Amino acid sequence: MSTRTRTRLALTAAGVVALLATSGCAASGSDADPATASGPVTLTFWHEMTGPAATELDALVAQFNTQESGKITVDSSFQGTYADAQTKYTASVQSGTTPDVLMMNDISTGFMVDSKKTVPLSSFTDADPSFQDDSFPPIVSAYYADASGGLAAMPFAVSQPVLYLDRALVARAGLDADAPPTSLADVASWAEKIHAATGAYGMTMNMSDSWMLEEMSASGGENFCTPDNGRGADRVTELQLTSPTQVSFMGRLQQLFQDGTALNPGTDNASMVSAFASGKVGMMLTSTGAYTTADPTKAASKVAAFPTTSDASDAGVVIGGNALWISGDGHSAAQQQAAYEFVTFLHSAEVQAAWASATGYLASNTAAAATTTGSQWLSDPNVTTMADQLANTPASIASAGCRTGAFPTVRATVIGAFGLVVEGADVTATMSDAESKAADQISAYNTAAG
Repeated sequence: MSTRTRTRLALTAAGVVALLATSGCAASGSDADPATASGPVTLTFWHEMTGPAATELDALVAQFNTQESGKITVDSSFQGTYADAQTKYTASVQSGTTPDVLMMNDISTGFMVDSKKTVPLSSFTDADPSFQDDSFPPIVSAYYADASGGLAAMPFAVSQPVLYLDRALVARAGLDADAPPTSLADVASWAEKIHAATGAYGMTMNMSDSWMLEEMSASGGENFCTPDNGRGADRVTELQLTSPTQVSFMGRLQQLFQDGTALNPGTDNASMVSAFASGKVGMMLTSTGAYTTADPTKAASKVAAFPTTSDASDAGVVIGGNALWISGDGHSAAQQQAAYEFVTFLHSAEVQAAWASATGYLASNTAAAATTTGSQWLSDPNVTTMADQLANTPASIASAGCRTGAFPTVRATVIGAFGLVVEGADVTATMSDAESKAADQISAYNTAAG
């Protein structure tokens, strides 16, 4: 781990403690709020989008501002990485200057809930008869569910992991991309055949964090955290990294990396996608969001469902992406209502269809498929595969994924350990050590959260 990374984690952890310590205090900006229920409202909106996604988001904000001219104006601003945004958000809580709407990534959900600085989305949707609670794919609702069964935040950018296949390399190995591997064991076998027949790497996978390992647990119907992935009444206390299934698939992956069959991209996702796009890798396990970069022509690749690691009935894949949180303390009722109107605009079928088409994220509104833009988007068979996987993922505890406010920190611990495994370290001992370290990190977080 680099010094820069350690410093960032230390700052983030310190920020978490500071934020949670102030979670019971009202923000100092409450009395200075100029907005009224009858006047125009200006909203501050923090996001972390870059590239084409940022361009599309800016366009959507401009569309909303035009639509609500004279009533609501959204002032959006880029805040850097999600870790940067979490640090800035902690500082804003202490100074009483939190944004009206905050975009945060999936694994920050536990932290945002524990902060007690936002208003659950269900507080608004329960009073809005026009809102369709069933407009989300089941797994999306399950991921962002609050204790009452409603939603804690508005899901916005949704992604899932998939398997990409290079059609040309697969064919040279005598395999059929249109009958792709469905299990991790089959992926490993295909990788060896592609490497032997073509000399190219047989496979690669996202290793910038532990997301792929979390997905491999979920795809076997196993929880990544205990108890119950943090989805029950009790907070997460430990990670599960040494089950027989996990040790087995990590051992298989270790073989592939050690003998040169698999490409180790380290933490550089961009180089991983570039290697696939330039025909140097036969298969790639990563996000749906990489599609437009991995295959600009949309013809060179086959996108397949994420492979399973067992036949368990509750096996599935965990969503990634982000959600939109509406601030509570320090924000007037008029601001909160305007914030709700903004996030529901971003969830609308037309907007989600446009967002998915422009960015590679998956539409979080099931009605998006019936729009003109949505129909065009789904005319690509690869996109249909992605959308079908999202729609058909069972809303089980395993596929809902782990929820703990310590997640951003423990992810670094897990991927650090897996990096050692890839280099040849003993799988069971290395991951057992990671379990112990993660348990200490989670304990420290839970103590701070109270």
